[in-house]
Amino acid sequence: MAEFIERIKEQGKQQLLSSSLYQNGVSWYAGLASRDQFMVKGLSAIVVIALLFVWIWQPSIDANKKASQKFQSELSFHNKLKENAFLFSTGKVISSSSPSGSILSIVNNSAKAKNIVLKRFEPEGQDGLRVWLDKANFNSVIDWLEILESQKGINIEQISIDKVSPGLVNLRAVLKS
Repeated sequence: MAEFIERIKEQGKQQLLSSSLYQNGVSWYAGLASRDQFMVKGLSAIVVIALLFVWIWQPSIDANKKASQKFQSELSFHNKLKENAFLFSTGKVISSSSPSGSILSIVNNSAKAKNIVLKRFEPEGQDGLRVWLDKANFNSVIDWLEILESQKGINIEQISIDKVSPGLVNLRAVLKS
């Protein structure tokens, strides 16, 4: 394998040395004064450095900035969820007000009050409701869930929240009265 690579290198070198463009360039360079040769070397070095910057360094910097911004966005979202984690505790919430009406009407009316559109809902057992929200405002969803638990006496049995874009989430939840 090493012989094959050496042979390819040698063939490439021979083709380069025998090309008319290379020979013309060497004769042109040899015909320059030493001061001009020094200038050509310096300009060549500057061009190589500029190409390295444009092709390697700058794309690396841009990718790093983009990754950093994405990380900060995800960290901010994580911290917001962490701050509101107490809202999703599995313990029963003792509410002074007992639910009046069916769980569907309570959930639907409170969602409308927060400008939340239920994409889909279906009964879950005797006293439960499974709900789906798509592209809902995160803050409105958190406020709505807090109202359901603290004021309406409806508990969150299961929940899945997925970030769609900054400030918007998809939600899948099972609610029990």
